Amino acid sequence: MPIITIPLAELGERLGRPVARAEIEPLLDQLGCDVEDFTEILRHTCRDCGLLIELQLNESLPAACPECGATRATPEELWRERGRVPVVRMDALPVRPDLFDSGGLARALRGLLGQETGLPHYECAPAHFTVHVDPALARPESYRPFIRCAVVRGLELDDVGLRQVMKLQELLHWALGRDRKLASIGVYSCADLAPRITYRAVAPDELEFVPLQSVDGRALTPRKILAEHPKGTAYAHLLAAQERYPLLQDERGRVLSLPPIINSEETRLTAGHHDVFIDVTGVSERAVDKALNTLTTSLLESFPGARLEKVTIRREDGPEETRVSETPDLRPQKMSLETAAAERLIGVTLTPDEAARHLARMRHDCRLEGGALRVQVAPYRNDCMHEVDLIEDVAMAYGYDNIAPRLVQSMTIGRPRPERVLARRARAALIGHGYFEVMTLLLSNEATQYDLLGQENPGTAVQVAHPISTDQTLMRASLIPGLLKLFALNRGQGLPQRLFEVDDVVLMPRDEHEPREELHLAAGILAKEAGFADVRALAASIGRELGMELTFAPVEAAGYLPGRVATLNHEGREVGRCGEIHPEVLEKLRLITPLAVLEIDLEHLI
Repeated sequence: MPIITIPLAELGERLGRPVARAEIEPLLDQLGCDVEDFTEILRHTCRDCGLLIELQLNESLPAACPECGATRATPEELWRERGRVPVVRMDALPVRPDLFDSGGLARALRGLLGQETGLPHYECAPAHFTVHVDPALARPESYRPFIRCAVVRGLELDDVGLRQVMKLQELLHWALGRDRKLASIGVYSCADLAPRITYRAVAPDELEFVPLQSVDGRALTPRKILAEHPKGTAYAHLLAAQERYPLLQDERGRVLSLPPIINSEETRLTAGHHDVFIDVTGVSERAVDKALNTLTTSLLESFPGARLEKVTIRREDGPEETRVSETPDLRPQKMSLETAAAERLIGVTLTPDEAARHLARMRHDCRLEGGALRVQVAPYRNDCMHEVDLIEDVAMAYGYDNIAPRLVQSMTIGRPRPERVLARRARAALIGHGYFEVMTLLLSNEATQYDLLGQENPGTAVQVAHPISTDQTLMRASLIPGLLKLFALNRGQGLPQRLFEVDDVVLMPRDEHEPREELHLAAGILAKEAGFADVRALAASIGRELGMELTFAPVEAAGYLPGRVATLNHEGREVGRCGEIHPEVLEKLRLITPLAVLEIDLEHLI
């Protein structure tokens, strides 16, 4: 999980007063932020390109600049120190990306402190830019259909502010974009950018442009970017299934970006006074919307005086069908909350007015209507999808430390289930014999469960109705096939190998209507002199340990050497089998060492 670094001076500036650790730490805890520590960071800038980096006190300076690639005889000659900055470091909360920077965090803290309550409102100027969307981007061969855009004007970006924007962009890629798979963000300078922009699909070799962070400044085709550029190779898998690639380009032919891979060097954002154009593209409409709303509102909070401007999106779905919308859409989300439900889950007494005040401190607007609270949720909140999420906000504002603990009305003492007690005894016995425990998947397939050993499918396995792959089409009916696969994976790891598993199998008896779980024990030994006698002795020892007097009877079984396999019987009932694996099966597994196995059904002991 990424670590967020928030400078305390920036946080205090946005709160209107200096902040101390003693005050801010409990507030962060109240918001659900997991604070790592309060410390200092060192800032340095590259003497060649001016790139700003931030290091912890115990980190060393990089030998080369990650932006321009410059080097010196020593790192100290390459980097210019900018001083120490007191910060708070905390884990990034994936469901609250609106807290990833000092502006968004201060907005939430002002609510808890009562400085500003209720829903924040942001003004949007009329659109100046228009994005025309190619309908081909909704087709499988170039699928990345959703795009939302905005313009933010009046950003005073020094090198510190520029780094803040880039850090927020990458954190949103992680939290909302799922590492750019669902959504990716581009931020560009508006200087010389034509007001008409196209979002279209291009062939891999249709055009060339200089990608951002290019070492040699060469123009590359999209195909070469995916093959040669560091960002291209890192994210090429996102476009691997596509025949055409998404591209943002203005009417003068200037390339903005190749989403979700890399921006163009021509529209790169640098320090200085800037108006910026922002796009978010992706395959998840919700992720795209939330990413744009979070980024734009956080920029307005972090840079006082910045102004938000809408962008017109024209989607031409056909010769006579055009859909026009304007983004960002900052309309609040409407939800409802029953105060009685909040009382029941939190365990405190609340009036509707009290619940409304708590929600207002969490930056929601509320009104009482028909016995329920009608709540307006900020458009940048990604975590509010159900009434219980609003109840959690009420509990946060109320303060978990203020909830008086109460004993439950009925006290009960838990105890382990009998089959788990038996399983622990069996595991302890096998570990005592020098065997290593393994865990295999409950889902299997017919080839592994039956074909591997050359056995017929008896039809007692539970089939998966809609399997996600051909490897997971049924529930395992035996533990031995999983052990055989593990022995095959560990060939060459030294001998002898002794493995065991104690876990459930799932069967569908022919005379029953519901599947049944059974606790089984399986073990195997792979060694140069492993044979029937080894597993027979192990079965007898385990049986005595578990209170089972086992008897053995010869049997012929597919997958085992004739004359080297027997059934295990207890009180006149067959409960398992032990024997040597046939060389034909060993050949399938690419094993050349003898292998002996056993499996016992422990269900009747429970």
